[in-house]
Amino acid sequence: MELEISLYPKPFEVLGVNVGLSVVVAWCVLAVVLAALFLVRLYVNKFQMEPKGLQNLLEYVIESMYGFARGHVGLYAEFVAPISLTLMIYVFFTTIIELFGLPPATEDLNCTIALGLCSFIMVNVTSIRFKGVRGRIRNLASPSFIVFPIKILTDMIAPFSMGIRLFANVLIGGVIMQLIYAVVPVLLPAALSAYFNVLHIAIQTFVVGLLSLTYIGEAVE
Repeated sequence: MELEISLYPKPFEVLGVNVGLSVVVAWCVLAVVLAALFLVRLYVNKFQMEPKGLQNLLEYVIESMYGFARGHVGLYAEFVAPISLTLMIYVFFTTIIELFGLPPATEDLNCTIALGLCSFIMVNVTSIRFKGVRGRIRNLASPSFIVFPIKILTDMIAPFSMGIRLFANVLIGGVIMQLIYAVVPVLLPAALSAYFNVLHIAIQTFVVGLLSLTYIGEAVE
């Protein structure tokens, strides 16, 4: 079995324009997710005072996310948690599709860098919204104005660090599974793949949410 690894996005043309396979995959996944969320929205109208079934699961996820956000950004969780959860949902579903033999969008560096830039925008918008421009500058110049250039540089590097980390982890996970497929019998990799991929993807999703909240917490402290 030949092991193929490429750092370049696979080409895919739409109406004669090469948009990249990862973009098309992300579009398809988001279409399914949005359709599912629309159905959930219809179901929300039937929520009861005593949750059960799907309502219980939804309330647990939302409450857990808000609790997770409050642990890092405190009172700003009401504004931050929905955005952070959106990033986590995007990462999870555009990566979990590899279980169905489809290339995950997060194996494209362009996708992960874009996610990092979204996190960067979220950090600065949140900081300016609640602290103002002067407050954001004061935070970057704390504890001394000498560190201001260093903090600016760190702030600019953070989205690329986050994007490259996610890209590398997803890519390495795919390489490991290809190596397992190449050296062990057919039945073993199927079980290992289901366990390893789900656990691996869950960890990457958690890390994306954790990093975004950590960066915001530092910006609004």
